[in-house]
Amino acid sequence: MPTAFSPLILANVSAAAESTGLGLMVILFSAAVIATIFRRLKLQIIPGYIVAGALVGFVAQRFHWSLGDLESISQFATILLLFTIGLQLELGELRRSMVSIVGVGVGSTLVVAVACWAAGALFGLSGPTALAIGLAMSISSTAILLRVLQERRELHQTHGRLCVGVSIAQDLLSILMLGALPAIAAWTVVDDGSGPGQPSVPQMLLSAGIGTLGVIVMLFFGRTALPWILALVADIGSRGMAGRSGFGSRELVLVASAAIALAAAVVTKVLGFSAELGAFLAGLLLAFTPFRTQLAGQFEPLRDLLMAIFFTTVGLLLNVPDIAAMIVPIVAGVLVLFVIKIVVIGLFAWGFGSSGPLSAIAAIYLGNAGEFSLVLLAAAGRTSPVPILTPSVLGAAIAVVVLSLFLSPFAFAYAHEIAKRLQGIGPPGWTKSLREKIQHDAAQAEIATSASEGAADKPALRHVVIAGFGPVGRHLAARLSIQKIGYTVIELNPSTVKRQSQLGKSIIYGDVTTPEVLESAGMRHADAFVLTIPDDDASHRAIAIARQLSPNVFIACRTSYLSGAFRAYEAGADHAVVEEVVTADAMEKQIFEKIEERWKAPKTA
Repeated sequence: MPTAFSPLILANVSAAAESTGLGLMVILFSAAVIATIFRRLKLQIIPGYIVAGALVGFVAQRFHWSLGDLESISQFATILLLFTIGLQLELGELRRSMVSIVGVGVGSTLVVAVACWAAGALFGLSGPTALAIGLAMSISSTAILLRVLQERRELHQTHGRLCVGVSIAQDLLSILMLGALPAIAAWTVVDDGSGPGQPSVPQMLLSAGIGTLGVIVMLFFGRTALPWILALVADIGSRGMAGRSGFGSRELVLVASAAIALAAAVVTKVLGFSAELGAFLAGLLLAFTPFRTQLAGQFEPLRDLLMAIFFTTVGLLLNVPDIAAMIVPIVAGVLVLFVIKIVVIGLFAWGFGSSGPLSAIAAIYLGNAGEFSLVLLAAAGRTSPVPILTPSVLGAAIAVVVLSLFLSPFAFAYAHEIAKRLQGIGPPGWTKSLREKIQHDAAQAEIATSASEGAADKPALRHVVIAGFGPVGRHLAARLSIQKIGYTVIELNPSTVKRQSQLGKSIIYGDVTTPEVLESAGMRHADAFVLTIPDDDASHRAIAIARQLSPNVFIACRTSYLSGAFRAYEAGADHAVVEEVVTADAMEKQIFEKIEERWKAPKTA
């Protein structure tokens, strides 16, 4: 019997070894193990994912294993990843410091791209290849930057705000770079003479113009139609749950948003641009809708998974023997990259009014390549009609990015020491008017912050977050308005959110059990959090999350039964209003009042 089954078993094992599902399992398991080791060593996780992919690819190549069709999975993950990045992009930093951010961010990024393009030509790369790599290397790592700023508590310092603003500007520019890849690919065809039917320059310009016009139409349609479409979907979902208003709208809005992302990716692909461009633009458009906070919270776990899949599959593109053979030019490329970016960004920051120390810190913090660099490189490796980057060049470029991410923390450690040596360098004289404007904006921001934090003559209670805007929530909001106390309401009924927003109320759409929604409502700085929703389980989860976000906030909730109050206190609530107890007290009072009225009423014959 075992002999009869052995061919079948071997056939099943062989089929499983070549299945995409098994390949996905292998890369996720490897990513989890290597990332855990990296975290234990206090290293960045993203390089760990890439190293995991490189090791899996090396073993698979050595033993001639097929991991299935992972390219399509990687591209799907990239599309949704860029959608979530666009959805979570904070544009407020750009609006607060528009002049300096545009000058430093846009100007330095473009100059770095040109300088890296020239450096690539010196390394023997063709014009299109060097340009694609130069564009990719001009983008810095946002994930590592934010982590360093948060760990050192520098996020709200002057250099922290400058770095974040420049990083946002770079992310926006990277989308334009993605849109330029098809034109660079066409240049590649013309440059190396490969492929039939080489397009002429007028044809290329006409195609690019039509595609750009199509993208503009898509953006106009999305800006006007998407809020209406999502509001309609949310409204239908909330009405369809038979009295549980808003309960079903979360899932419908989530599914509709994912469908919008994929549709936008298809549209931009048809227009001749990359699918990743469409997904990012869809996320950016949805960021302007009232559903942005809720969607960002729902997509956050998915984003972490997509990052693991994408960066690990990027690591599969690394051929370890080829990388080992090119280690000298790769190390040289990393050094050239750091020098170019630190010098250019530092000069631009100083030229737009920053002091020497501030410019040095910002330049060192932004001196590496980043996550978007890998996205651009991966996209350049699969352009049509021919890839811009050959597999060997793509692997070397990815190695440069990974090595720069590895070395970044060591460079950050010396940033402030170097800044101290530049204390005598002040801002240039020609930026006096610009500095005055920046100082004025900073002063206004400080005044606004102080006002929001409250002065001595303000009431002790300054800001309250209210969960739910039913009869209880409305009554509480009215009382707070009378006492001139600010509040923000979190509500899941889209109709209520729309109507109250039009009336000028501070209200956001979202689920109170989502940390991003609570943060958007101001939980970290709130004085009180009051849950008026008639859902004990949701309230208890929200209480636990709110207590983690703000250990000192006063939390009150309503609960149906006395046992629910004990659970609320265990979750971190300070006060719980028990409906059955309140009802008993109110009923007792009202009954005795009515009985006394009846006793005191004159007897009638």
